[in-house]
Amino acid sequence: MKRIWNLLRNNRFVGNTNWLIFQNIYSMMLSLVVGALSARYLGPSNYGLIGYGTSLVNLFTSISQLGLDSILMNEMVCHPEKKGTIMGTALCMRLVASTISFGCVLILVAVLEPGNYVLWIITALQAFSIACKTYELLNEWFLAELKSKYYVLANICGQTVVAVWKLVLLVLGASVLWFGASTSIQVLVCGSIVGVIFLKSKNFSLSFSFDTARELFDKGKHYVIAGLAIALYTQMDKVMLGKLMGETEVGLYTSAMTIAMLWEFIPQAIINSSRVLILEKKTHDEKAYREKLELLLFAISGMGLCVGIAVQVLGKLAIYILYGKEYMSAVPVLQLLIWSTSFAMIGVARNIWSVAENKNRYSKNYTICGGVFNLIFNAVTIPIWGMGGAALGTLGAQVVVALISPLFWKETRPFVGIYLHSWKTGGKLIKNLIKRS
Repeated sequence: MKRIWNLLRNNRFVGNTNWLIFQNIYSMMLSLVVGALSARYLGPSNYGLIGYGTSLVNLFTSISQLGLDSILMNEMVCHPEKKGTIMGTALCMRLVASTISFGCVLILVAVLEPGNYVLWIITALQAFSIACKTYELLNEWFLAELKSKYYVLANICGQTVVAVWKLVLLVLGASVLWFGASTSIQVLVCGSIVGVIFLKSKNFSLSFSFDTARELFDKGKHYVIAGLAIALYTQMDKVMLGKLMGETEVGLYTSAMTIAMLWEFIPQAIINSSRVLILEKKTHDEKAYREKLELLLFAISGMGLCVGIAVQVLGKLAIYILYGKEYMSAVPVLQLLIWSTSFAMIGVARNIWSVAENKNRYSKNYTICGGVFNLIFNAVTIPIWGMGGAALGTLGAQVVVALISPLFWKETRPFVGIYLHSWKTGGKLIKNLIKRS
């Protein structure tokens, strides 16, 4: 037992994953406490106003990423000698795209909600974070170097500052406008710390290259369209709810979504740390690559099943404790949305397979299918069932994106086979562990 413990303690992958999980546990605790207190203070209507603005901002956040976050690590792994040029070029591209996106958000709010000046100000405060989030690309370098603890510590500082900021606002009885600045404050604090650590830790010089920019854009363009489609099927439910049903339903729906997404930090951390190891295996050991990918898919699916069952039993209690009686009508929505997060994590893990097999160009196809499904389904069901219809649309869209849409193209059908076989691989692993114990 001691030998196993020492092995785990000295393993860089395990250590990196532990740091990522720690960050998200800390973030979850702050969300549960400070987020719930803020929601109670603001009430469903004002809380929905924040959620409405966030959904509009997120529509352009994915576009501003230019797909770079999906390809950057693989580029640095495959071309370590060009690491400085790749990173420097990517940062410049992201900054330009983010600045343009900031202006587009303000125009969209003015068109959708003319005369709603409170929403415009809140969204403007939140949208400022898009340009500041350029620093997020540095996370790919920290992940590739298995040095996530530095990025984690920076995030913890940013989250702590914002938590204190919100608590001060609660004590002072501040208006909803002040809460709108929270996201941008967190990004500024975190980005400043990450930038300083990166500049002191890197062993290469940053540079910009138009040729590299063209290469990165060409490889990431599929993810740009995919990012837009993802934004459509993950954010349009709240946008359409706000437009068709009012901000109160957005607040209730946001509270359910917040709880449903709390557990995602675990699979996200495992996927992020596994990505570089699986991609490396692909270059020299096909069998080991396939086995590690299947184990990753099985682990994510198993966790999703356990969490889904737990929420069916304890969802009502969670809503009552965290948000109070005003939010109890969000319980059925939570019980639907929790299953959508499981399929969403399968889709995130599939990105590793897409990069390794050079199937990036199909990523936009999956998400377009999910986006079209969600828009049509929401347009029909939201006027009838309100936030319940939006939750069903989100669940259906995630199933379409994760497992149904890959079946439409011959080149991507193997992934569904890999996913199904992952249950067999995981079952064998569990049996072996039981026999050994």
